[in-house]
Amino acid sequence: MKFRTRLVLTLTAATAVTVTSAFGAASFVVERSEERQLDEALRAEAHLEAGELAAQHGALHVTARAGPAADDIGRLMKFAVIYADDGRVIDITSTFATGAPSYASVSHPPGNAFDFWYGADHLRGVFVAIPEHEHEMLLLAAPRSDLEKDNAFLRQVMLVAALLSIGFTLLVTWRVVRQLTRGHEAIAAAARKVADGDLAARVALGSGDDEVVQLARDVDEMVRRLEIVVEGQQRFIAHAAHELRSPLTSLYGELQLALRKSRSAEEYRTSIEEALDSARRLKALAEDLLALARIGAEREPSRTPVALAEVAKAAAAWVSREATLRHVELAIQSDGSQVLGHAIDLERLFRNLIDNAVRHSPEGGQVTVEARSDGDRVHISVLDEGPGVAPEERDRVFDPFFRAASERRRDDGSGLGLSIVREIARVHGGEVSVEQGPEGKGARFSASFPAAPPG
Repeated sequence: MKFRTRLVLTLTAATAVTVTSAFGAASFVVERSEERQLDEALRAEAHLEAGELAAQHGALHVTARAGPAADDIGRLMKFAVIYADDGRVIDITSTFATGAPSYASVSHPPGNAFDFWYGADHLRGVFVAIPEHEHEMLLLAAPRSDLEKDNAFLRQVMLVAALLSIGFTLLVTWRVVRQLTRGHEAIAAAARKVADGDLAARVALGSGDDEVVQLARDVDEMVRRLEIVVEGQQRFIAHAAHELRSPLTSLYGELQLALRKSRSAEEYRTSIEEALDSARRLKALAEDLLALARIGAEREPSRTPVALAEVAKAAAAWVSREATLRHVELAIQSDGSQVLGHAIDLERLFRNLIDNAVRHSPEGGQVTVEARSDGDRVHISVLDEGPGVAPEERDRVFDPFFRAASERRRDDGSGLGLSIVREIARVHGGEVSVEQGPEGKGARFSASFPAAPPG
């Protein structure tokens, strides 16, 4: 059963219980009130009749006056009997057409009203003592028909009112609940589409309760980001397959060519070196893929204070051989700044940035690494003297396997170095960016991290 239907039925059932209980209580109170009114009229009329009997001389006879006036209709039909203390009937009204009921069947304490049946007539009566006649009792009764008709009419009115109230409540509740849950239904429909693989589905709820509209916007934003992640993942897989295929194809080709015919030792050595180079590229790519997957999966790493000067020097040592071959000078400047993080990951961040700077620096150039604190933030930068990054490529340079137009012919690197830098920065609460170097020379890669607390 749908939530909307359950809610409507629950509210309607609660209203039905409340209305019927209230109407039932009101009906009971009205019926008791009318019954008390009849009882008071019966007692008053009985005492009046008993007084008139006491004034009579000789045998007692019921008066010809009509019955009690219990409502606006007029006096009721009078049923009266005078009983002796031995149950003998002394006098009776003609309304008891077939004779008076036996005294034993109707005997009640004086003044207490009670119900009894006389044939098909339902009567309410009361016994009173007759002054000056201690051995005689008067029974005065009146039919309950008018009272029962009023009560039946009241119950019918209450029932109709209750049914109308419940029906009106059902309609109003359905409209209100439908209006209130329209946003939830739209969110659920969009979620089902997303679950079926339609990442273009959106709630796009423009009006409604503020909380529901905000929830719809949050869901749309979540789906939008999910779409970006899935598209990025698919693009990453496609690029990874392409990048893996290139060294594998080269490796397979070199080995197949080497086995096609007998060769000299020198030729075999050349083929093996070329195959080894392809395997080395394949190994580097696999390591970078694993590193990217591992770093992206660590959302809450255990962190310790890390001195950036130390990890920068360790990273520079890894790249020193390449820098020496290119005659590129490495300069590290730090004010002793520390951040909370993983020393190995931060060292890899510096190594990738320095390696990228060295590979793009001209022979005899310089790569400058800086780390300085600024209040509660630590800023690092790696500056080279290369050609820089074109403005239209700065947002994409951190994408996996992206290669700038100036280096697409180069075959070194896996194309994942800067992507790994970005993931490490994000995991450590920072972000990395690139801009033009001073005086329009080279490129400056910068990142900012929360500083480690003192002590």
